Amino acid sequence: MGVLLSIEGAIGQGILWGIMALGVYITFRILDFADLTVDGSFATGGAVSAVLIMNGVDPWITLPAAIVAGCLCGACTGLLHTMCKIPPILAGILTQIGLYSINLMIMDKSNLPLLKVDTMFSRLADAIDLPRSISRWLTTNNLVCLLIGILFAVVVIGFAYWFFGTETGATIRATGNNANMVRANGVSTNRTNILALILSNAFIALSGALVAQQQGYADVKMGIGAIVIA
Repeated sequence: MGVLLSIEGAIGQGILWGIMALGVYITFRILDFADLTVDGSFATGGAVSAVLIMNGVDPWITLPAAIVAGCLCGACTGLLHTMCKIPPILAGILTQIGLYSINLMIMDKSNLPLLKVDTMFSRLADAIDLPRSISRWLTTNNLVCLLIGILFAVVVIGFAYWFFGTETGATIRATGNNANMVRANGVSTNRTNILALILSNAFIALSGALVAQQQGYADVKMGIGAIVIA
């Protein structure tokens, strides 16, 4: 029974972290850009969501704010690469290091617990009353994690599928395949690089916000090793 419950919890958390993996996929596989901003922008999404929740903002509304913060992180890396001509890996590392201090400023501490406030997960858990026969095999917390994870994963995958079928999305894919060909057709690869980094880190920050709400705290080091996990 303990093993079964552990597997259910792992699947639920895996789906939430999987959203981050989709963001990493955009830069590493589609754009062919080794972006190491991930470790910083993941924690930024969690920090922004946690701080807003602690200040009385609805947990659902904190997600768009986390996404915007992730977009800014990606834009910073993109500008360092395109305007300052810094190699992709170093540009990501610079942003990642800078975000460590920024995340400390956002939370005003290294760890911000969410145990005494409502999150999306706690609200849904309070609303669900599983029958005793089901609760033996599936805990409420695991079920809530699965439901919310699947919901956001479907939305993110659907958006990504639609976006990369558009002209702009196709341009990003073409940039990853052959940047010289894209430039020869009069398209700015600087713009496509920045746009892809913005979209990637938006997904990553969203994942960070969801993970922070699910685990009940945001930590300045919660993003360390995120790129390896992705």
